[in-house]
Amino acid sequence: MVFSSPTFLFLFLPLTLLGYLATPARLRNGWLLLASVLFYFWGAGGEIGILLYVGLISFFGALIGWRAGRRAQDARETGAPPAVPRAAIVALIALLLVPIFLFKYLPPLTDLADSIGWNDRFGIGPVTWALPLGISFFTFHAISYVVDTARGSVPAERSLRDYLLYLFLFPHQIAGPIVRYAEIVGELKSRRDVRMEMAAYGVTRFAWGLAKKACIADSAGLVADAAFGAAGSDMSAPTAWLAALAYTVQIYFDFSGYSDMAIGLAMLFGFRFPENFKAPYAALGPADFWRRWHITLSRWFRDYVYIPLGGSRHGIRREYAALLVTFGLTSLWHGATWPFLVWGGLHSLGLLVERLTGVRDSDRLTWLRRAVTAVFIVAVWVPFRAETLTQAGHIWRAMVTGGFATPPPSVLLTLTPLTLAALLLGLAAFLAPRTSTGFQLVHGRFQGFRLRVAVVSAPALLGMAVVGILWLDFSPFLYFQF
Repeated sequence: MVFSSPTFLFLFLPLTLLGYLATPARLRNGWLLLASVLFYFWGAGGEIGILLYVGLISFFGALIGWRAGRRAQDARETGAPPAVPRAAIVALIALLLVPIFLFKYLPPLTDLADSIGWNDRFGIGPVTWALPLGISFFTFHAISYVVDTARGSVPAERSLRDYLLYLFLFPHQIAGPIVRYAEIVGELKSRRDVRMEMAAYGVTRFAWGLAKKACIADSAGLVADAAFGAAGSDMSAPTAWLAALAYTVQIYFDFSGYSDMAIGLAMLFGFRFPENFKAPYAALGPADFWRRWHITLSRWFRDYVYIPLGGSRHGIRREYAALLVTFGLTSLWHGATWPFLVWGGLHSLGLLVERLTGVRDSDRLTWLRRAVTAVFIVAVWVPFRAETLTQAGHIWRAMVTGGFATPPPSVLLTLTPLTLAALLLGLAAFLAPRTSTGFQLVHGRFQGFRLRVAVVSAPALLGMAVVGILWLDFSPFLYFQF
């Protein structure tokens, strides 16, 4: 079940909202947890056991560690030595990473072993099991909670129900945003009475994201799939650029659309999620791009990987090493394949060039930097989408040296008025203001939400989205694969 499916829109969401509003405040967390468990079970079935494993290990591990830390703090006040070694936290994180290693990284490792003949030597067959939905996201939620409690940034949760609700909460369950426990613990413990302006904001933000997904991302995806499918040694430049541009539009409007929908849904139940995108295609460079793209993931790697590795506090060599390790792990988070590693490596190279040249800290020639960054972003999305490095190489070569032949019929058939309009609207993101998201530009931030505009726009957006869903049929979100 996904946010853009008729089952979710016309069955699950209305029943969940009605039940939530009819439930006494003290029982709402229980009702919402039950609905969130059903949401995950509907889409993943028995894989819910993996989410339960992560939830129980992180809950009880953090609680035991936090209590031990409190006892150690009391002991230190009386002169006794401290307790709770860092190794215990590392061991707990390792336990949380077991499922993600088995399901996400073991299969490509066995494929590699098979390609060099090790499987025959040791009698090991390739592993082909499916990746559980949202495994990377709920694992990162759990790790952030464990580390924050170990640091003393937030006390450990004593209610298993409330902690599991934090982990299972269906708006962020499958594809983020990555919400820290500390960011919503106050709302977990409150009545969460949803006022009229909150409900209007939530519905409008959800409709905005749904329209982005159904009308722009899915339309652009039809073109991207056909153009990438036509990649070969004889690919023309127009087809190659069409492939890259169409996927650039698809992935942004698909993923940011999901984040808009998640933020809107959370608001309907009284939760305020952090923003996950802020005009990333208006960036002035790779560093600026990562401050605007998938903000909660960038912030997670900054706080739990880059800074603990030393960040910029121990000299330039240590800083560059921490940067390379961080982006290496970011690439592996997306997938243990060569195309993802190349994608991450190119972004690492871009960040290093910015630091070495000092361009990152300059406030001159912003229009030129923005244009160069736009070309960089489009080109670097190619290996992210490509199935192999060979396919990515064909597209890159055609983008630079390909002829100007007309795209093949399989691609031309996808260029309908609807898909062309979607591509043009999508590419307008490169011209967006840098100071706000598209939603904020039209409807304002929550504190300055334009209710009168929402009264007109929300029904129109929902209508457009429903037509898009019915016209283009079901399409899963791209980041479900991570």
